[in-house]
Amino acid sequence: MKPQLYKPEHSRQLAAIDNKGKLGKKPEIKIKAGDKIEIDYFRFYESLYRKEINDWTNARTIRRDPFNPVCYPIQQLYKDAMLDNHLQGAIENRILRVVNKEILVKDANGKVDDKLSARLQTRWFRQIIRKGMESKFFGYSLLFCENFNTPIPKIIDFPRECVIPEKGVVLNNPFNPNSIAINYGEFPSFFLFVSLGSDSIGILERIAPMTIYKRHSWANWDEFEQIFGIPIRIARTFINTQSYKDELQMWLETMGTSSYGIFDKQTDIEIKENSRSDAFNVFYQKILAVNKEISKGIVGQTMTMDDGSSQSQANVHLKIYDEITASDITDVEDWITDNVFPVLRAHGIDIPDGYYLSIVEKEVVKPMEKIKIDAILLQNGYNIQPEYIEGFYATPLDKEEPRSKDTPLQLSHTNLDSFFA
Repeated sequence: MKPQLYKPEHSRQLAAIDNKGKLGKKPEIKIKAGDKIEIDYFRFYESLYRKEINDWTNARTIRRDPFNPVCYPIQQLYKDAMLDNHLQGAIENRILRVVNKEILVKDANGKVDDKLSARLQTRWFRQIIRKGMESKFFGYSLLFCENFNTPIPKIIDFPRECVIPEKGVVLNNPFNPNSIAINYGEFPSFFLFVSLGSDSIGILERIAPMTIYKRHSWANWDEFEQIFGIPIRIARTFINTQSYKDELQMWLETMGTSSYGIFDKQTDIEIKENSRSDAFNVFYQKILAVNKEISKGIVGQTMTMDDGSSQSQANVHLKIYDEITASDITDVEDWITDNVFPVLRAHGIDIPDGYYLSIVEKEVVKPMEKIKIDAILLQNGYNIQPEYIEGFYATPLDKEEPRSKDTPLQLSHTNLDSFFA
């Protein structure tokens, strides 16, 4: 057993249960004699205050500390950035282009194993693929996996705030890098660590400040609207008693939501408005510019998410996006084959050596195209099972006499389009 990176001197200590099976040790944390904390009870308080650029700078500094890195601040910053709709949509779009593909398991000769492929076409396996894709943006993902050889495996997604990839540990207290920790590398049959990006920091490191600048523009635009979009109400009075001013303030408050002020008759209020009629563009154009920068950073181009100008340019941008998707698929396939399949084998799923994962586009055959193919097969003497007709076309057939005794209508490949028009 490898030495623990952290050895707290108090009664809390790391312990492992010896399991004589092929899975080896299973991680567990003991707090004191007789009490246990299950591994899925790693919890912490979320930080919900508004993030600013200095928070981003400080989080990067702490995260990149070469001796004692802490991941909590930067991961909280990433969660705050993900509140941006454009960023969330761009990342989800990129993930779905991988998750929504068809999952195939092939042998060394490239032949598809239909049984194994069907077994992995499940929600829990797609969750693993999703977490692999998320690691490109957040830097890494850590999963605790158990009972793979059951209908519903147990998969726990560890908070990234608790994980220190450089030291290979998951902390019980993300605020304290010297707290109780599990060295997840010692339990390869239970932990799945993935970092598909160029480093364990993640793409969001350079995207997060964009969302902060964008939030500033929204806030400033809102303030501009409150001042200049709705006229300010000014009340002037000679009566200087506090009771009268309080009553006047109550009237103004109940008259609407626009701003107001109570001033003496001798007080002059002057509001300097921008002489340009399109002053709102200062905020709007900045928001559009930030959205384009986010699109470039996540999907490599702008026209699949932002407005475009021509079909030819859109095709070029789509080709760039397809190249990024192809790279994502290759990374996921290699990770699943090299790192996930060994864990599945350890849990009793029979995946022979040399088998690999292949993620391909789902084949969608349109009914009209299928009718043409079936018509040609029938005309060349092939018989089609009634179950196939009912399953694909959702058309019930007469069980006693599925086919008419009359001569069927002869259709050729060339006149099918006009027949069904």
